[in-house]
Amino acid sequence: MASKFLSVFIDNALGDNEELLPAFIAGKAGLKEALRLCQNFRIAGIGSLLMSGTSARLHECLHASARAFVHFASSVPEGQNLTSRAEPFFDAVACGDTEAARELARLSPRACDRNREYEEDFLFVRFLMDHFFLGLDAREGKALLKRYEEVLESSEDSRLAVCQALLVADEARFDEGLSRMMEAREVRFRKLREKESAAEEVLATEGYVSVEGLALVRLAVSKGLHPLEDHLFIPSVAREQVALRFRPDSWTHFFA
Repeated sequence: MASKFLSVFIDNALGDNEELLPAFIAGKAGLKEALRLCQNFRIAGIGSLLMSGTSARLHECLHASARAFVHFASSVPEGQNLTSRAEPFFDAVACGDTEAARELARLSPRACDRNREYEEDFLFVRFLMDHFFLGLDAREGKALLKRYEEVLESSEDSRLAVCQALLVADEARFDEGLSRMMEAREVRFRKLREKESAAEEVLATEGYVSVEGLALVRLAVSKGLHPLEDHLFIPSVAREQVALRFRPDSWTHFFA
């Protein structure tokens, strides 16, 4: 059931972004602040989707998040950004902003920072970036996913299955892998609710809609697949195509 405080969460998220904006534009924000700005856009967009039952505002917010992160990634000093923390890349893919997705793929680090991120998390995002937006061929894709499998050391990671399915355009395998991803996500959010270890606005928005899952569906469709319409956390209304005018500076005018 949607929270009765969604409108408050939306206002608070956008209000926080309005305060963050001057420092962000001036290039004084680090990765933590950049991800906070982008998550606020995501919270506002998902909240609007849950309140209205329509996806236009969601896509506008995801577009703003993606372009804001392009601004950050294009100016941040080397070593500050992390490929595995490129949630705004999924925002770009989910709203259909292919140009922003390609820019983030180009700007994101090509080597894993093993002191700050898990290699499997890095490889998951790097494969999607390279395969769909930077022309990674099938041979190189197989090699990258083989490394992903080695890193896991036989442990379970449904994201690998999703990547393998996307590489060979296997529809049934993709749906199976995505279902397991979303089931694991449900368990994770259930624990967060029980322990009250996540912000209420996150549980009320991202706890019900997965932008990452929506992005993976978009990528599958781009390969000619027809994913199931009833995947957990990926409402069919969010998959509706919305005509947007993609602008690099859209996030700076979002509060006008």
